[in-house]
Amino acid sequence: MKTKLALFGAALSCLAATPSMAFNINTCFGVPIKWGTNGPAMGASSISFPTGYWRDGLQRTVDLLNQNPSPFFFALQTDTGGLALGNGQNEVWGSSDNGILQGAPAITYWRDTCFQFLGVVVTHRDEADVIFDYRAPFQWTADELKSSIIRYTGTRRQLQSTGVHEFGHAMGLLHVNTEYNIMGADFEHIWANGSAARGYLGEDASDGAVFLYGLWSANYQDLGVAHWKYAFADGQYSRHVKTGIYDASGVALPTVSVNGETGYRVNRGQTVQVEFSYENNGKDTQTVNTGWYVSTNDIISRSDLRIATNTGMTLARNNVLTYRRTLTIPNNLARGTNYWVGTIVDMEGRVPDSVPSNNATYIPIRIN
Repeated sequence: MKTKLALFGAALSCLAATPSMAFNINTCFGVPIKWGTNGPAMGASSISFPTGYWRDGLQRTVDLLNQNPSPFFFALQTDTGGLALGNGQNEVWGSSDNGILQGAPAITYWRDTCFQFLGVVVTHRDEADVIFDYRAPFQWTADELKSSIIRYTGTRRQLQSTGVHEFGHAMGLLHVNTEYNIMGADFEHIWANGSAARGYLGEDASDGAVFLYGLWSANYQDLGVAHWKYAFADGQYSRHVKTGIYDASGVALPTVSVNGETGYRVNRGQTVQVEFSYENNGKDTQTVNTGWYVSTNDIISRSDLRIATNTGMTLARNNVLTYRRTLTIPNNLARGTNYWVGTIVDMEGRVPDSVPSNNATYIPIRIN
C-alpha cells in the first residue's frame, strides 16, 4: 500500500480534517487547503516518461483526473529543469530512491502555505510532486486491459489507477477508508467492460474536487457503474472487493472461475440478487432508467437480452450506491455454458454523458 508525506516549510503548519462526506482534505485553521488557481502545470520527466507509450499513459492519467465536475485540472508539460523536492516546481518522475519512496509504489509530496495573521487565515498549495517507484517488484503498465493488470488476469499495476490516486493527493485530497473510492486502494477501483479496464476518479473524489474548487460552468455529466464495492478499512485505505450474485435470501452463490475471473453458478429460472455499484461523477443529480442484461460475452451492450428494468433511478453526487437487483435467470440458457449478467445505467442514453463508455459492466455466470 502507498504512504504519503506532507512536506512543510519551517514556518508552516497544517491540520487534517474530515468533512461530512467521505472525502478527506487538509485544512489550515479550519480553512480547506487548495491551489489558488485552476490548471497548475505539472512537469513530467522526459527520462521517466519518454515520448510514446509511457508519456501517453501519463497524459491519459492526467486526463482521467481532469474528468471531474469542478473547474480544476492539471496541465501536463515536459519538465525543463532539474527534478527535486521543494524546488518550487510541480513535477512527476520515476525513482529508485527509497529515501523518497518510503517503500511505496508511488508517493506524493506537497508543500502548503498556512498561517493566521490578525484573525485572517492565509493558505494555499504551493507545490506538489508525484514520484513512481521504478524498482522491482512494482511492475507498471499503461495498458487499459484486464489481461495486463492485477486483480484481473494480469500481473502489473496500472499507471492510470495509481496515478489518479496520486494526482488526487496533488489536487488536495487525502486517503479515504470509509467508501469505495480511488483515494483508498486504487488498484481495486476499476471500471471494466469487455477486455477494457481502467482506474478513474469516481464519485466521492469528484465530490471532493467540487468541495474544494466549486462546480464547473460547463455541462459536465458522467454516470458510471462498476463491479467493485467497499469492503473494509485497512488503516487509512478503503479496501474493495468485486460485487457478487446472491440467492433470493441474500446468501452468496457458489463461485466458479470464468476466463480467470470469479463467476457464479446459477440455475435456469432461479431468482437471484445481482449487485453493482452505481456512481454519479458529474455535475447534476440525474434520474434515469437502468437495465439488466444477459450476454454471451463480457461486453455488455444494449443489443444484449434485457431481463429487467428500473425506471426512475435517481443518482446524486454524494455516496456510491451499491445496489442489489432481484432478477430471474432466463429458462432458455444452455446448461454448462458461461454467460455474463450485466447492467447499463441510463440505458437509453438520455443524459449528455461526457464519459459514456463507463455506463456498463458485468459479472460472469455459469448455468448449472
